[in-house]
Amino acid sequence: MKTLILLVCCAAAFAQSPRYVATTGDVVLSGAATALTIQQPATSSKALQLQSAVVYCSVACTIRQAQNGTGATATAGTVLKISPNTTASAATVWTASNVGAGTATSPDLHLTAAGTMVLDLSKVILPRGAGIGTNYTVSIAAITGTANIAFFWSE
Repeated sequence: MKTLILLVCCAAAFAQSPRYVATTGDVVLSGAATALTIQQPATSSKALQLQSAVVYCSVACTIRQAQNGTGATATAGTVLKISPNTTASAATVWTASNVGAGTATSPDLHLTAAGTMVLDLSKVILPRGAGIGTNYTVSIAAITGTANIAFFWSE
């Protein structure tokens, strides 16, 4: 009996929500901005629990965050599974996103040249069934340099 209880407790400890990542990849910009948006599709049965965003800029840059802009429609990105044996993500991601202006979720953040910043998004949940206007965007103001934005989340 003790062994059974131990096994049940261990199984619960190792059970985790599926985890995913999406990135812009290294984007070379010449006096241009870029953004990455994660959003709910038109219909979804899963809530998205954001965990973090990681931003890299080869030159000094300004990072902006916004939520619930008009749904993005271009350019579709790729979602990668982090957890093994994971089903496809309910989320859609958009690189070089054309998301509409949303509500700013923080003041502008400033990153030094060749810097990487991790943004804690663990309190951000995109609820299920809320449609494409339920999204979160991290953007980099216009620079001449290389940038990369990545989102990590679970469902």
